[in-house]
Amino acid sequence: MTRLLPSTSMPPITHLLLAGCLAAICGCDIRDEAAKPIQRHGSASLAPEKLWAATRASSSRASIEYVEGYEAGCQRLRLERKPMLVVFRAGWCRFSSEMMQGPLLDPEIVELSRQCICVMVDADRNADTCRTLGIRGFPTVLVIDSTGEETFRTTGRPSAQGMAAAMQKALEPARMAETDEATSRTQNFWVR
Repeated sequence: MTRLLPSTSMPPITHLLLAGCLAAICGCDIRDEAAKPIQRHGSASLAPEKLWAATRASSSRASIEYVEGYEAGCQRLRLERKPMLVVFRAGWCRFSSEMMQGPLLDPEIVELSRQCICVMVDADRNADTCRTLGIRGFPTVLVIDSTGEETFRTTGRPSAQGMAAAMQKALEPARMAETDEATSRTQNFWVR
């Protein structure tokens, strides 16, 4: 008979340590439950989008400006032809919060984000979007190039260096297109 419950001979602290190590390695898994407001300072509550805005406003460092929702980001991608940085996070996921205060505030990431469409997706409010895109853990970061192709995906604790490299790679075709367009305008000016 296969034992489904852990052995009672291990102390409870061992179970907690094992669970903590597993969560640190894998990030947070999807929870398919209704979004709940976040409680702050007693009775005041903030929805995740208000919390993100408050976090950005209270930070003395530069921060990324986000578009709310994947669909809105895709509309801007079609209009502006810029790469897209998509951050899937969950309010209950500790690693999502750490990412918001760590790699996404890295000066290089913030600088590169000014050339991209940056999208924040709240997994609690957009579970269907997460399922459609195959998001199975949090945080998950995607980089989508200006043609709409996914060029980078990471789940768990992303490094600022890895995200910066992926963003730079996605920006290369956009920079080349801008250079070609400028060259074309200059050639058309002199041809007249």
